[in-house]
Amino acid sequence: MLNRRSALFRSSGPATDTAEDAPSYRFLELLAVSASDLLQAEDLAPALDRIFGLIRNEVELDVFFHYVFDGNGLDLNAWAGITPEQVTDWSHVPIGIAICGGVAESLTPMIARDIQQSDDPRLAYARDMGLDACFCTPLLHNNMLLGTLAFGRRGRATFTDAEVQFLQTLASYVTLAKHRIRVDRELRARLQERDRMLAERVTIERQMLELTRASALGSIAATVAHELNQPLSAAANYMAALRLSPASDERTRDLTGAAEQQLQRAGEIIRRIRRMVRQNDLVLEDRSVTASIEEALNLVRAAAPRLLPPVTIHVAGAANCARFDNVQIVQVLANLLRNAGEACQRHADAAIRVTAERQDPHEVTIRVIDNGPGVPLAQRDQLFQPGLGNGGSDSGGGLGLGLAISHHLIEGHGGRIWAEETPGGGATFAFTIPSALETGS
Repeated sequence: MLNRRSALFRSSGPATDTAEDAPSYRFLELLAVSASDLLQAEDLAPALDRIFGLIRNEVELDVFFHYVFDGNGLDLNAWAGITPEQVTDWSHVPIGIAICGGVAESLTPMIARDIQQSDDPRLAYARDMGLDACFCTPLLHNNMLLGTLAFGRRGRATFTDAEVQFLQTLASYVTLAKHRIRVDRELRARLQERDRMLAERVTIERQMLELTRASALGSIAATVAHELNQPLSAAANYMAALRLSPASDERTRDLTGAAEQQLQRAGEIIRRIRRMVRQNDLVLEDRSVTASIEEALNLVRAAAPRLLPPVTIHVAGAANCARFDNVQIVQVLANLLRNAGEACQRHADAAIRVTAERQDPHEVTIRVIDNGPGVPLAQRDQLFQPGLGNGGSDSGGGLGLGLAISHHLIEGHGGRIWAEETPGGGATFAFTIPSALETGS
């Protein structure tokens, strides 16, 4: 610990040289120029170099060194008037060592006088530089140490009060600039992180859109295949009946036979499409139902931050683990949550509940419940066919692919999806997925 009562180390106070103690307007001018430079600086070290070049002759300074506090000791950040060897030797100063280390420990400005006449080991660094006097002050912001700033001179063994006051004021400007630069850098870093997260969100939304489009095409293909299969089969049967009719001549039998072959060929194409659509590379894993619900909520909130009202989640303990493709079930949940949010958006005290329970040993039932106006009973059997609308309590028009896609994806899991009565009003959409292997019977 440095002794503050030492003749060599003392707080700034009355100096022996009083001829220059009167306030100097030149000092005020130098402070104004320095403050302007520090206000615009984006890096402190070059600014300190410029300021030292401005004031060194006016204040008869020979060296300066600025140390940054790294949490353990002091690292040299900016300097002038010392040799490269001295820079290397004193690039790091422990707390309590030499003038700057002592100031960092005491958090008090210090002046060292008559350095060359002293044999104090704490002044070895200053003596090696040939200094006769040195002023060092801590850089403090809200009682937090940011670093130290020191100025030294040769040929004069002390500093006047006016010089000390000038250097102390300059150090306070440096402290503010140092804090501002650090805040600016942290702000830029956070803005860059925000931009990165926004770009990641855009990427996720684009991937979800591509997945939705692919699933929509698959759902449409499955629907078309299903709808065409029956009339094609009927037409083939009619052609077969006509070909086998006793009233048909040879020409008619040939033509009907050829038409029958083409209908069978079309039917085989349809069956291939259905098989291709159903083989959609499901990645079935035992996963957390709660985590997937939360992921779907985050997706909807990211795409439409104000769409969803308060959402509560209740997952029974036995239902928290199920076996499913996470990407596809998250898409189903996102579709149902989006529909529910749109349905109850204009209703007071809007709310959505998501529940999961084991009503059957082999499957988990998940429900999305809103308190909107509900779904008309007459529409419930048609909700999952493309063309009616997206579903929900009060859905508007549209292509109706949301529920059709959800139906297709749940069917691919071997589950069911349906709308059911909601006690107290509103809409409930429920679907099932397989229970986890380790919990299923």
